[in-house]
Amino acid sequence: MLATFREIYFIYRRNLRTWLAVPANVFAPLFISGLLFIIFGATFDKTISLGGFGTGDYRAFLVAWIIVQVVIFSGADSGFALLTDIMSGYFDKLLLAPINRFSILFGSLMVSGTRALLQALVVVLLALAVGVDFQGGPLGILAMLGLAVVFGLVWSCIGIMIALKTRNAQATQSSGVLFFPFIFLTTAFMPEEQLSGWFKVAVKLNPVTYVMEAMRAIVVEGWDWQTIITGVWVALLMMTVLLVATTWMYRRQTA
Repeated sequence: MLATFREIYFIYRRNLRTWLAVPANVFAPLFISGLLFIIFGATFDKTISLGGFGTGDYRAFLVAWIIVQVVIFSGADSGFALLTDIMSGYFDKLLLAPINRFSILFGSLMVSGTRALLQALVVVLLALAVGVDFQGGPLGILAMLGLAVVFGLVWSCIGIMIALKTRNAQATQSSGVLFFPFIFLTTAFMPEEQLSGWFKVAVKLNPVTYVMEAMRAIVVEGWDWQTIITGVWVALLMMTVLLVATTWMYRRQTA
């Protein structure tokens, strides 16, 4: 067991260094998300007068969406990172090495969790820098970061499964397009009270909505336990299902 943990650690360390070695991988998603945060915060600031936002600061309402967005997009990047190892032959070398094969998978997932944590932390720091008041306080911020890690693992599992299944660079890279509906069919810009028709139905069916609402509750309300617990359960359920599915596909693809 100790040997497996050591294998996971060394694979995690190598993959983390590979990610950090390319600054564009680190800063591009954060730059885009930060830019959207500033632009949308300024453009739609007056919509707060419509009511139902739970706060008088539209930027506070946007924070949860920005975190969700940057974490979801990192899922496609996780799949592409694995595909890069597959295409370079490094992945096959690891499979031939005298190590537990699942150390390779879990080492990659640990990097995904680290990425989600660091990216969410940068978004939080940006929000604090522009004056957003987190009603949940320091503990609330820690809870948001923890939820971001869990959510990051969810989308990394999806990205890794796409990479394992297709083993194609174009298919894996373009898979990010599939994530757009999950990002925008939510209460990203407007509270549920302001939505109507088919869009409102789609928002209710989208599991991402509940995770986003949990994060938002921490920012704008503090400890709204019902909303937070619902979001946590949805995130944990998604993570459990997708971890099982990813492990199953990984076993089949590497048998």
